[in-house]
Amino acid sequence: METSKLLKGRPAALKPFSGRSDILVASTVPSGLDPRGQYLGNPTSIPAPVISSSPFIPSILIEHLMRRKKNSALAIKFKALSGTDEITNMEGALHTYVTPICLSFLHGDYRYSAGHRMVRFSDIEAKSDSRKMQQARQVVISASVQPDFEGKQVMLRACALRESAAEGAPLPKSFQILDVKSKQDDKKRNAYDTALRAHLIYHLTANHRLPGLPEVSARIVDWTAAIKFLAGQIAASEIDYAGIERTYIKLPTSAIISLEMLFNSAVQQLRNEISALEALCPQGYVLTIDPPSIFAQEIGAELLNRTQFIALKWLAEGGNIFENMKVFAFNDYADHDAVRLIRHALQKQDHVHVVPKVQLFPGPRGLYQALPGTEKALLVVHNNSDAFGQNIETEWESGSMDGAIGANSSAAASLFRTREDLVANLM
Repeated sequence: METSKLLKGRPAALKPFSGRSDILVASTVPSGLDPRGQYLGNPTSIPAPVISSSPFIPSILIEHLMRRKKNSALAIKFKALSGTDEITNMEGALHTYVTPICLSFLHGDYRYSAGHRMVRFSDIEAKSDSRKMQQARQVVISASVQPDFEGKQVMLRACALRESAAEGAPLPKSFQILDVKSKQDDKKRNAYDTALRAHLIYHLTANHRLPGLPEVSARIVDWTAAIKFLAGQIAASEIDYAGIERTYIKLPTSAIISLEMLFNSAVQQLRNEISALEALCPQGYVLTIDPPSIFAQEIGAELLNRTQFIALKWLAEGGNIFENMKVFAFNDYADHDAVRLIRHALQKQDHVHVVPKVQLFPGPRGLYQALPGTEKALLVVHNNSDAFGQNIETEWESGSMDGAIGANSSAAASLFRTREDLVANLM
C-alpha cells in the first residue's frame, strides 16, 4: 500500500513561517495579564492555522471538525441526548487525519513536575514606554489529535475486529454531515458512524476490508509479541508490510485490532505533519514529541509509540528527505528504549539529531536550549489536542498539556472557532 510520500509544496498564498525559537521576543501582552485572554480578545492579530489533512478527508468535514467542538471535553466523547454535541465518535476518529499547525507566541516552556505547568519567562521593559511586557518564544504548535484510545468508542471502535467482516466503502461525493438533531437519535447516528468507519477501513487497509475474527484466528498475537514484532521491524533493513497487514493484536482488554489500520493511521498522521513542517519551516525545525498517556489507555503507550516509530521509518525510507528537520526529540521518561528505536527509524536521515527531549530543556528551570547548529530553527511542540472539545481555549493550566500550553500561548486565538479565516489555509 503506497502511503509513504510526503505532500510537496504549499499553496501559493501561504508564506513560510518566520521567526526562530532560541531567543525570546517582547509580546503584546502586558505584565500580569492572562496571555490566552489577551490574544482571544483580538484573535485576528494572530495568524490562522495551516491545516494539513489526508486526501480522503472531505473538506466539508475539516471545517466541521474545526468549528463544532464543544467548549470542553475532558474524558468525554459524543454525549447522546445532550442536544448540543455535534461531533460523533467516528467524526472524532477522522480528526486524527486533520492536523492544524499554528505559528504561536509561547509565554513559557512546558514542564511536568508533579503536574502540568509552564516555566514562565521574565518580563521586559517596552521600548516605546516604561511598561513591562511579557516575553514569549516563537514556536510552532501542532494541534494534532492523537489516535483516541481513551475508551472503546473512538479508534478502538474503528479498528477492532468483530465476528463478521467489515467491508470498506468510500464516502459518496454527495456526502453531507448529519444534522445535530439526527445525531441525538441512536439509530441514525450509528448508521452515520458506520459509514464513516467503512470510509476509514477502505482507505487504511490494502484489501479495503477488515476480516471477521474466525478468518484470522491463526494470526492473532498478544500485546507483548506485537511489541517485539514492531521493534524487530524498526531495526530491520526493510519493513515487511505484508507481515503488518497479516497481524492482529489481542489487547489486554481482550479486544482484537488490526495492526495494519494502526500503522497506516500513524503513517498518515506523520505524513501530514512533516509535510506541513517541511513546507513552512525553511529555517529548520526541532520536532518534540510527548507521548500521550490518557489517549493510550485501551492500547498502551508502548504499542502506540512503536507504531509511530515504524511509521516514521516507512516515511524516512520511502524516498523522502526530511530536509528541514534538524532534531527529533522524544520524551522517553516512561519508554527508555524509544530513542534507540527512533535512531533506527531515522538512520537514513543522518542529518537529524535524535535525542531525549530533556536534552533540549536542561538545567533546574528546564528552559529550551537549542543544540549547536540549530539556533535559527523553530521549536515544534504538541498540545496533544482533543477531537471533541476546544480544551486549548478553556482548560485550566494545570489540567493537562493542552491546558498548560493553551493558557500560556496565542494558539487558542489561531484556533478560535468563529474566526472567518479558520480553514482558509488548507494543505
